[in-house]
Amino acid sequence: MHLLIDIGNSTIVVAIADQDGQIVHTWRFKTRKEETVTYFRYELKQGLRKYGVTPDDVESVTVSSVVPEVDDDVAQAVGDLTGIVPHFFGIDDAQGLITIDIESPSQLGKDRLADALGAVACYGAPAIVIDFGTATTIGVVDENKVFKGGLIIPGVKTSLNALSQRASQLPVIRIEKPKHLVGRNTLECMQSGIYYGTIAMIDGLLDGVLQTVSGRVHIVATGGMAKDFVPQSRHQMVLDRYLLLKGLFKATHSV
Repeated sequence: MHLLIDIGNSTIVVAIADQDGQIVHTWRFKTRKEETVTYFRYELKQGLRKYGVTPDDVESVTVSSVVPEVDDDVAQAVGDLTGIVPHFFGIDDAQGLITIDIESPSQLGKDRLADALGAVACYGAPAIVIDFGTATTIGVVDENKVFKGGLIIPGVKTSLNALSQRASQLPVIRIEKPKHLVGRNTLECMQSGIYYGTIAMIDGLLDGVLQTVSGRVHIVATGGMAKDFVPQSRHQMVLDRYLLLKGLFKATHSV
């Protein structure tokens, strides 16, 4: 078994993959910068125990992180449980799979890189990846498997939380499809704005991005909120909730 860990701004997702890279089990817990190694060791141990995985079953551990503040604690927790020094995924892992053609490649988020690798490896190039996370990101890989860049947008929940916090008369709401496009009350107005506004934004951006890419483009969506918006888009896209994790495996276990 192989352990794949995605450290995001809001949550940490842990996956157990088999020898072929198929994701067998996953679990998640909060990314807490203020916690010690004890917290991360406990959460990892609980997941392994839940799925009947012993330390001896784990052959390798690969980590993608956009929260460097917790990297050392996670690495120590992994070492304590498995005796394995985890490999932290980076740009060098992309060599031979895709080429990176952007300014300051070292600043490219590991999550965006893993998404791009997963899309090309699993679906082919050219590809556009949309990741609905704490930030909504769009990544573009051309027909020659060259990562050309993309867009970073405040995430759906991030935007909604900011709206509720800054406007004292607007409540915190659940994100769900409203009954009416034109809201009949404050709740419906907020739901419609965030729901249909996100769909219109994604469709509009895709209209523009598609003009920059040649060939039959594979559009792949991932991230926690993807399932809520993909069915409503007028662009055909694949929903793959494990895309980043697949990218991690392909990058670090390719022959």
